[in-house]
Amino acid sequence: MPTQAPQIIITDQDAAIAKAISMVLPFTFHWYCLWHILNKFSEKINVMVYNDEYHMLVNIIKHSESSDEFEERWACLMENKDFANNEWLCGMYDIRSRWVPAYVNHIFSAGMSSIQRSESGHSFFKRYVNRKNSLMEFITRFNMALRHQRHEELVANHVDISEQPRLMSKIQMEHQMVHIYTKKIFLLFQKEIDESHFYICTKKSSHGDSKVYVVERREHGKTFDRHRQLTYFMESDYISCSCRTFEFNGYPCRHMISYLRKKQVLLLPEKYIFRRWTKNAKMHCLQDPTLGFTDQDSSSMSLMARHGLLGHKASLIVDDAALTAARSAFLMGEFESLHLRVKEVDDGGNIGSMRHNITTHEQSHTIHDPSVVRAKGCGKRLKSSKEKSMSRGNRQCGICGQHGHDKRTCPTRNERSTAIDGRGEDDYVEMQQVERDDGTFTSQARDDGTFHSQARDDGTFTSQASSHYDVTNWFF
Repeated sequence: MPTQAPQIIITDQDAAIAKAISMVLPFTFHWYCLWHILNKFSEKINVMVYNDEYHMLVNIIKHSESSDEFEERWACLMENKDFANNEWLCGMYDIRSRWVPAYVNHIFSAGMSSIQRSESGHSFFKRYVNRKNSLMEFITRFNMALRHQRHEELVANHVDISEQPRLMSKIQMEHQMVHIYTKKIFLLFQKEIDESHFYICTKKSSHGDSKVYVVERREHGKTFDRHRQLTYFMESDYISCSCRTFEFNGYPCRHMISYLRKKQVLLLPEKYIFRRWTKNAKMHCLQDPTLGFTDQDSSSMSLMARHGLLGHKASLIVDDAALTAARSAFLMGEFESLHLRVKEVDDGGNIGSMRHNITTHEQSHTIHDPSVVRAKGCGKRLKSSKEKSMSRGNRQCGICGQHGHDKRTCPTRNERSTAIDGRGEDDYVEMQQVERDDGTFTSQARDDGTFHSQARDDGTFTSQASSHYDVTNWFF
């Protein structure tokens, strides 16, 4: 584990977790998962009644760029008495600095505001391991998962090395960063460059060693979007934008790029390039950076430390050699000769004694099965009645396909049956069937008409109407 505490940690809203983090990591900013909190808003607020207010509330939370802006817009929304008297909303406002992005956008978090990365990791490893695995099966399956992750990482590295995104302009800054940024980050940066052409940067004021600029979006002579405030610090030669995209995501925003274009800065200064997003981000990192050693003090390393350092150096060579068949063939020959030369080196038998000590040390430990505890939050979540009704959708008629009724109460069906019959309720009459001695049936209506039906020997029936009534669907 790194010796330096992280700047920010994102977890669910839980009192026990918050207490533990405050004790173990007192200088780390603890941020609650925004996704889970927004999910609770739909449960604590009657969304069916306050649908417009709910969407306005989400907009205030996500798009407020400063704490003052958030508090001002929140106060306007709380003029609604139902919201002002909601105890849960008042409690969430008291801890707003723990979950509102406007209070934390000055800390780099790679654009994350929820625990989706850890949830994605859980989902990935669940494809390989489960609670029924033995210890040996768990280790084997876990190593398979790690190999899969390393393979995906190698594929991503190969894409960054061999493929180049299509350039959208002839701006030197775009041509510069296509060779520095990874493909995913470059596409985000390229979008900011493209949008920066619609922004105009004008000087607003000057205070001591800082200058304040206003950046506005203009198209066809009209001003769109709200303006951003950009501050230039002359002493440190550094610019900062009020949108906090650079501090939060790690790449310059469109407002900063418009300022650099105004000052005729053709290439992006190195101070605005996060090494984390570059193609060679791991070039100067060791296999285990927490050990704190360099190439010069390799004689005092442990066996695992030396293995990590050598493995890192070898992986860099393999990455370059694997690009072409000629390089691969050359490196294979060098590996064979180098392997023979390494075996000839004798350092006094330290390797053998070290292996013996490691074996003895490993055999002195007994591994027991872990204690079975119920993980917090495990088990299937019970859905509320609102979620169940939303997932089912509206009822649809099976005859006409419309919503709001079913086939039993469908008006189309009633109209169709009335049209086929041709008569109303008053047109129906009562009829009585009388069986005769000759095997025929006579149906006498109360009006002046009679119906005569006769059964034949072959199983068929004949029907004859003696009045104006129709005979349909007679079955005996």
